[in-house]
Amino acid sequence: MKKWFLVTAVAAAALAVSGCGGKDGKLDKGQVVASVDGDEITVFELNAEVQASQVPPGTDRKLAEQLALQRIIERKILVKVAREQKLDKTPAFLIQQRRADELILATMLRDKIASGIAQPTDAEIAQYQTAHPDRFAQRKIYSIEQIVFPPPGSADKFKQFAPLKTLDQLAAKLTADGVQFRRAPSQIDTAALPPEIAGKIAALPPQEMFILPSQQGLTANVITGVTIQPLPADQARELALNSLRTERFSKAADAQLNERLKKARASVKYQPGYGAPPQLNGAPAPKDGGNAPAGGN
Repeated sequence: MKKWFLVTAVAAAALAVSGCGGKDGKLDKGQVVASVDGDEITVFELNAEVQASQVPPGTDRKLAEQLALQRIIERKILVKVAREQKLDKTPAFLIQQRRADELILATMLRDKIASGIAQPTDAEIAQYQTAHPDRFAQRKIYSIEQIVFPPPGSADKFKQFAPLKTLDQLAAKLTADGVQFRRAPSQIDTAALPPEIAGKIAALPPQEMFILPSQQGLTANVITGVTIQPLPADQARELALNSLRTERFSKAADAQLNERLKKARASVKYQPGYGAPPQLNGAPAPKDGGNAPAGGN
């Protein structure tokens, strides 16, 4: 039976900063680092800018702060110009502002949950590596022939792929349906796969086609070769650490939010044509930010 598995270089503008800070024209050195036309920039705002810029390791902290401060200054000047032109009163701004507020709050909720998770110990990290050899000591690099194509719009259309056994058959089906696709050699690294998916791929018969979701849509794959490349020790430890953190975050988030999400979603009222998409082949819809394949027979 066929198996169907379903972070910049910084360029700072040389802008002059006026010295008119507080009411007496002086800056509070304890918290305020600069002022633009009376609009004060605090050290907290500066620290947030530095953190968001993802400064490369080894970068001089003071230089990073200076560059970040220039970005804030330039942004505040541009914002003032935009407000003078009343762009902050337009529907487009209000929509983007609401979206930004929601993203920030959702991220803060995730960070709050993550802050309460116990960090994995060295023993737990080592145990995780031993339990998942396909990602570490027996990591495989699969050479594959691959077709990348957009997901079908319904479960019924997806089921039409079930009888197809080869990439040629899939290519013919997609061509007949007028669906654009890309076919080319590629690779799959088992270190980047969820353990359960790596195990399913390893158990496939030779030349068996399997489908995985990707950021581009869906990929149909056939293995043409395999190489064993154990993950270097430092990379293995980092991968195991991050994997354990992700697992613990998922469990904590599920425990705190699943029931609330279930009840809230049940009360959502959709206008015709805007309902939730069908779940293809019984597979759960991908979670936000996740790229793990979904399995099915």
